[in-house]
Amino acid sequence: MSFKKLCITGNARTQLKNPITTRFSHFFIVFIVEASTGRILDLDASVLLPATNSFIKELFTGRSLAEVDKELIADIRSCYLCSSQKAIQMAYLEAVKKYRTTQNIKPE
Repeated sequence: MSFKKLCITGNARTQLKNPITTRFSHFFIVFIVEASTGRILDLDASVLLPATNSFIKELFTGRSLAEVDKELIADIRSCYLCSSQKAIQMAYLEAVKKYRTTQNIKPE
């Protein structure tokens, strides 16, 4: 039986003074994606507040891990004005790389 979804984790480091670092040591986002397209169906992030997780989920849901979405990166930079902004971008880029590897897509 082939499963039609993938669970992909993107990891990144956060700043030392970030509460996420104190609690988790790393920042990560767990993406649930449609296997054939890379479309992000759901996610959870290692953040401390539910509102932050909801905001991140809203930014990513419906986007894709099949290729780097430059519009998404710009949205993160302009809308997510928190100390873990770079960590979110790095976790996303790592997840894109993992997805592309599983699908045998050459690196961008």
